[in-house]
Amino acid sequence: MRHPDWGDERNLETFGRDFGPHGHEYTLDIAFDGPISPDDGMIVNISDLKPLLKTALEPLDGQFLDVGHPQFATQRPTAENIALLLWQTLPHSVASGTLRRLRLQESRRVRVEITPHTMKTSRTYEFAAAHRLFAPQLSDEENFGRFDKCSNAAGHGHNYNLEVTVAGAPDAQTGFIILPQKLDAIVDAEIYARFDHKHLNVDCPEFRDLIPTSENLAKVIFEILSARLKNDGFELAKIGLHETQKNYFEVEAGDLQ
Repeated sequence: MRHPDWGDERNLETFGRDFGPHGHEYTLDIAFDGPISPDDGMIVNISDLKPLLKTALEPLDGQFLDVGHPQFATQRPTAENIALLLWQTLPHSVASGTLRRLRLQESRRVRVEITPHTMKTSRTYEFAAAHRLFAPQLSDEENFGRFDKCSNAAGHGHNYNLEVTVAGAPDAQTGFIILPQKLDAIVDAEIYARFDHKHLNVDCPEFRDLIPTSENLAKVIFEILSARLKNDGFELAKIGLHETQKNYFEVEAGDLQ
């Protein structure tokens, strides 16, 4: 990944580890909606879809995109720009189906999603924190009845997985909605510094008068990141918080209004 009009120093400063040749095994997920055909019981027959996917993907598959595809002679082959190219290439109507969503997974941490009205990029992070679920107006016995072992006096910990989703359009120069290292720096400053390896009840003023359930933690994280990103000119669309493999919490823009 490099901008042809910039020197190596600026490219390295802008793109970080993405500067220079590297590869990804992308996963494409597309979704159609529409009525179910009475002829074959499908919205879109997979047999009709396969050749269309082949036509869209063959020019990209196995290529060094910076030099192997004409689209990227003037654009950076970021996940955003690749997803946008596929969105523009794939037919939006197939049989009775209408293309409603395209998701391009670049890696375990990076995903881009396009719908007819929005484009979003998501990055995932992990941090560790401890908490105790305890309502001060309840007795110890009532707290244990409400929260079970999560109300143990010593607390307990989780390795939280946080997904941060930013909406917008790719920057014409970099090809990113937000530079990955910029988002990383914001999460470092606003989330890791506050919550990583902290006891939420004891160390974090945000939970002095708030039970640190993962619902409340997700709400607080959204409010913090939304304000910071807005101040920097970006739009936070959603955060997702995995407390465990079983428990997931999500806050979208508009949920807290």
